[in-house]
This record gives sequence, structure tokens and C-alpha cells, in this order.
Amino acid sequence: MPRFRRIAFAFAALLTAGCYDSRFGEPDGNAPGEPATETIAALRARYAGTPFTVTGDIVVAGTVTTSDRAENFYRTLCIEADEAAVEVMAGIDHLHNDFPTGCHVTLRLKGLTVAESRGVLQIGRPPAVGSGYATDYIGSQPALAAVLARNGENLHSPTPALRRISELTPALCGTLVRIDGLRYTPEDLSASTWSGYKRFTDSDDNTVYTYVRTYARFADTDVPVGTVSLTGILQYDAAGDGRYILKLRDESDCRP
Repeated sequence: MPRFRRIAFAFAALLTAGCYDSRFGEPDGNAPGEPATETIAALRARYAGTPFTVTGDIVVAGTVTTSDRAENFYRTLCIEADEAAVEVMAGIDHLHNDFPTGCHVTLRLKGLTVAESRGVLQIGRPPAVGSGYATDYIGSQPALAAVLARNGENLHSPTPALRRISELTPALCGTLVRIDGLRYTPEDLSASTWSGYKRFTDSDDNTVYTYVRTYARFADTDVPVGTVSLTGILQYDAAGDGRYILKLRDESDCRP
């Protein structure tokens, strides 16, 4: 084989090896997928404050409302249906490639643990003995593909529920919420970027906080001044001061 052809083949092989090609959870055309046996709301009603491992053949379905592209959601995704939601502790990077925001999925719960963190119902592996966490990451592509499946290729962009701060309840935790008419009221005047917790206030002096991981791509971006609209996954810090938190998906979740 001529030398230049060997070089061309080697270069093509390197390009192929360098590409990220994840096929777990890949949709099969427009197949409807496995039917749900229970609603997410009913699953939430089952939870009585103590983590439990599912032994029956329970399947829930919903629409993905989050993205890990901006890295504020780390190896997890939230799915929502009829104002109820769960967070799947996937333990896999680049989830937005296989489960983009707006896709419909089914989740098989048998063998998984149902727990709660900051008011959000979480689904993951049973935690290891001595672990301080209520659930563990599912943690591998084959294990995730065995329980989470994308149904079809169509995407339906989720519409956040428009709420006022005074209307927030723990039952809404995990759902995608939008709150208008907010102003950034910093507790620390030297903290001007998104990283960490930031306090926002409405015209009635009700407060809600945002949360952005230090490692999120927009963590070092300045928080806008003036009146804004915030969108995010609702959380509730019952162990702290009972405050509500919006976990932003990316910088575009704050709009003037």
C-alpha cells in the first residue's frame, strides 16, 4: 500500500477513535416504548419520608426537563409529567446527547431506590453500607440503558410552570418552574457571579434562591441587575432555613 494511503487510513482511524459515540438509550425510530404502570405523582405519594427499594415492576414516564450541557446538573437528569417530577441519578456524563431536553422517556424502577433530597424525589441504586447518601449513582451505560429508555426522536420543549414565590409548595419540588418580576438582592455585596447561592426578591419581599455549581460553565458570569425572570428546577431546603431554591440549567434560565 502506498505510504500516503497508509497515512490517510491512520488519520481516519484517529478521527473515529476521538469521536464521542454513545448509543445507549438510543431511540428506535418513533417507537412508543414501554407503557407506564404508575404516574410520577403516585410514586411521590408512595414516599413517606423513608428511602425504599422497589421490588415490583413499576414503570413511570415523563419528559426530560434538564440538561447537563452547562454542567450545573452533574450526571443526573429530571423527568416530569403532570406537575410531578423525579431526578434520575444516572452517574453518566454527556446525558444531553442521548436524553436531550424535551424527549420522552420511561424509567423502570425495579431494584432501584426511591429517596428524597432537598424536596426532590430521587431514583438511584441502593446506597453502599455506611454511605451518607440516600441513593447512589446508577453509574454505567449498560446499567442505565437497562432502566431508562428514550421513546422516539420527537422533542417537545418543556414549558415551565409560571408561579409566584408565595405559591411554591414542597410538592412542586423537582418540577420546572418560572418566576417573573425578581431582583437580585445580594447577601454578600462582594459576590457578583452566579456561583453558589444567590438571593432574589419579588415586589412583596418574598425571597427565592438560585443555585449554581462552582464547576458550572456559567458560574463565573455576573448575575444581571434589574428585574429578571428565573427558570429552574425547584428545590426546598427544609434542613436549613426553609428556603426555596431554583437550580438553573444554564445562563439562559435568567432573562430580563
